[in-house]
Amino acid sequence: MMNSRSTQLLIASALSIFLGLQFCHLTVLLQTSLIDTDETEYTVMSPAEINANEGESKSELGDLNTTSGQPHRIKGTGKKSPRLPRYVASNYHSFEPLHWSLPKPSSTRYQTSEEFMADYISLKRKHNISLPWEQDKYKQDKVILPRPIIGLNFPKSATTTMSKYFQCAGIISAHTSTLDGRIGICMMENHLADKPPMDGCSTRQNYTDPTEVKVEVVFDIGIEGPPCYYASVHNGGLENIAKHYPEGTIMLVTRNATKWFNSLERWNDMHHMLNFWGNRSICGFDGSLEGKGMEHWTDLYHSSESKREYWIEFYEAHTQKIREFALAHLSLTYLEVELEHEKVAEQLERFTGVNQTCFKHCLPGQMSVSINCQNPRSP
Repeated sequence: MMNSRSTQLLIASALSIFLGLQFCHLTVLLQTSLIDTDETEYTVMSPAEINANEGESKSELGDLNTTSGQPHRIKGTGKKSPRLPRYVASNYHSFEPLHWSLPKPSSTRYQTSEEFMADYISLKRKHNISLPWEQDKYKQDKVILPRPIIGLNFPKSATTTMSKYFQCAGIISAHTSTLDGRIGICMMENHLADKPPMDGCSTRQNYTDPTEVKVEVVFDIGIEGPPCYYASVHNGGLENIAKHYPEGTIMLVTRNATKWFNSLERWNDMHHMLNFWGNRSICGFDGSLEGKGMEHWTDLYHSSESKREYWIEFYEAHTQKIREFALAHLSLTYLEVELEHEKVAEQLERFTGVNQTCFKHCLPGQMSVSINCQNPRSP
């Protein structure tokens, strides 16, 4: 007959065996669930790319809170994964603002677009440089301008209108992004690497055809960040365009600067953009960065109580910088028109060869709503 001591040892042994078996079974289960079999497919995406593929609209501000470099593993369905964009803001969390420059006022700033284009055309003729809209070789083309056509307009200066205008002409025009992501980020990386501005981001898809096609026109090419990049503001951006596309076209649609700011105030993203522009750690367009000419912009920024006067001055200086660059780089084709001009559609037809009926006033709405383009256009 067992004593109490033997009984306790027997019970303890049985319990140990039972727990050991359960542990082994649990380990097998866990190993099975964690091992990738040949039938399991995964896609590696960044957080911003996950949202993009789900069709969600995500602001650049929202991207600031994502964790770049921490890919998510999403179990697939066996179908081929869609092409993922490379140039997304979520890849940049610690980005030192780039140096920029805008000129102090000169007489060039105060010309109308029509006056400046007259001077520009005269200078080209003086140097025996032909104008594309006067050459026979372009007359059979859908658009009589050399490619690529790079629009340098700031937001709320007809970027959507001009993108739709060239689409109406039958050529491929991209606004803000291509298949590879944000145009502004792509142009920035290529600028820093001394590559052609559109290298690696020059294709897109038609709305009705999934075939990739080459982009010929781009508008809304800046990004307020982070990273912050505008080829026409940051040092060397325009030079990189001229270096790699010496016979291309740069284009600017100007507005009365006060009307531009008034339009900006009615735009939902206005405060977001201007806050980033004036933030030392993002764009530094308040003049807070070190560099030649920054004292002028620092003083102007801090002396402007509402900042309205500052951004109006900034807008006008931006136009002046592009004009002066065009005069110094005559191999490029430069085209400038004023949005509020009563004959802007006629001027565009003369310079581009695109029928003026393609010029409509396009109002970008919510992300889920189609862009509303009205014709005839009203200021």
